Amino acid sequence: MSIAVPTKTAVRGASLVRRAGDNIIGSNVSGRDESVAGLGGDIGARDATPGEIESGFNAKSIGEADTEHMLKVPEGIREVTELVNRSCVALDGSEGTLDDEAQKLVYQKQVADWKIRMVDGHEVLRREYRTANADDAKEVINRLNTVAECESKTVDSFVEGPSVRIEIWSKAVNGLHINDFILAAKIDQLDLSDKVTKKPPNVFLI
Repeated sequence: MSIAVPTKTAVRGASLVRRAGDNIIGSNVSGRDESVAGLGGDIGARDATPGEIESGFNAKSIGEADTEHMLKVPEGIREVTELVNRSCVALDGSEGTLDDEAQKLVYQKQVADWKIRMVDGHEVLRREYRTANADDAKEVINRLNTVAECESKTVDSFVEGPSVRIEIWSKAVNGLHINDFILAAKIDQLDLSDKVTKKPPNVFLI
């Protein structure tokens, strides 16, 4: 006479599910269903298992608990890849402009407040700051120039009424180079809250 030996099971909802690789006892869920239910199968998006939640696996993801996840970049890699942690390099004119549109987009995402614009036949990075008066505008330009000088670069600045327009580009290559994105990222680290006013929100009157 054979004796059925109970096996370790995990209860999920109303189904009695055994660990991956075992058969199902007391349930109408097949072994294949068990496999693809999150215990070894590959069916795309699924709910996290209790074990995964307990392990804290989601601490390495950014965003809501949905089907799209962005993995946090390890600190060691961030130090190398983030523009703000890099330094501008000397150019002799032989490097050429940054023409890889995909790579350009990757860089621009790190300096989202800067827009790529075409000026006099070449691309520039442009950002505008709103200030209360001309004195504040001059102070903003001075602070930006200080950052640029530390990277052996210059910025083109234009005071237009209460606003300051800043353009960055590499004259040595007559266009955009990674140096320009690096400088933009470093400028973004400046605290200009005492000189720059926030743009008023859009108000829709009904």
